[in-house]
Amino acid sequence: MARELINVTSCDWHAALPDAETPTPAGHERTLENGKQVDLCGFCAWLFDFYYPRRESVLALLQPGVLDSFFRAARDTSPPRRVPAQLALPPAGRPALEPAPLTEPEAITSIRNKPSNGDWKDDVVQVKCPLPHRADKPTGYWVDIRNRTGHAHSHKKPDGSRYEGPDIAFELQPEERFTHYCTLHQTCAEHGGYGFLSEASRASHIHKAGAWQPSSQEAKDAAETRLHAHSA
Repeated sequence: MARELINVTSCDWHAALPDAETPTPAGHERTLENGKQVDLCGFCAWLFDFYYPRRESVLALLQPGVLDSFFRAARDTSPPRRVPAQLALPPAGRPALEPAPLTEPEAITSIRNKPSNGDWKDDVVQVKCPLPHRADKPTGYWVDIRNRTGHAHSHKKPDGSRYEGPDIAFELQPEERFTHYCTLHQTCAEHGGYGFLSEASRASHIHKAGAWQPSSQEAKDAAETRLHAHSA
């Protein structure tokens, strides 16, 4: 009697891994924004449900610069060590002096004096967020300009949806000026263009915001007309 062959569907996400060798069985289907379907295992289905609607926020949080700032913001909770100072040996017959304890290490002092989220910084370009923040945060809440889209996603609109960067009227630091604007997305165009300090920054935004709704020709034209009038 011929043995019946069983077709086992494999997980498309696991199969996309560069070192994938053994197929991972899939038992779930999900639909992408373009209408196409993918097969997923249980873990990837769970991850897809959480990640896919939030991928812009997740990718913003995982940028190397954001992670570096995040790790450097970590507080040292270990108690300061008191290390006895090393003194030269006294001449024979004379008592040694009691070593004076050292104060906390300079590294810990540096961490404690490091600007926290919302503080003004002199060494990076920042924008000021007009939205309300926690009571213990500064009234003028400053955000590194490279993190403003991720910061916007941390706030909710009255309807419960997340803000996008162009939705917030960020105020650029004095003596800085936006020179390039994105009008290719509906939300960028509706707010008169999303400002950037260079063409490279604007191009990076366009690449990362590939899932954003494209702007209508009417909104794009209106935004570019406003920008032209403002620069004239």
